[in-house]
Amino acid sequence: MNNCPCGSEMTYNQCCRQYHDGKSAPTAETLMRSRYSAYVMRNGAYLHRSWHGSTRPNKKGLLQLPPMDWLGLEIVRTEQGGEQDAAG
Repeated sequence: MNNCPCGSEMTYNQCCRQYHDGKSAPTAETLMRSRYSAYVMRNGAYLHRSWHGSTRPNKKGLLQLPPMDWLGLEIVRTEQGGEQDAAG
């Protein structure tokens, strides 16, 4: 099995798939990783669902994502955004 595109070293089924399938991401970092994986996998429906309504582009544009080569996700640092935080 291949590792999840988000770089977690888990398989996609163990990692981001649960969020793509509807579970809420518990932390800001998990959300960022799941959204990165969605871009890699061209999952525009998840991107639309997880994008804040005040800045979200139209759904049609997200469902027709062009093919791109995603090189990787590097988490430099995190501040707040944990399960008990309101922001992060």
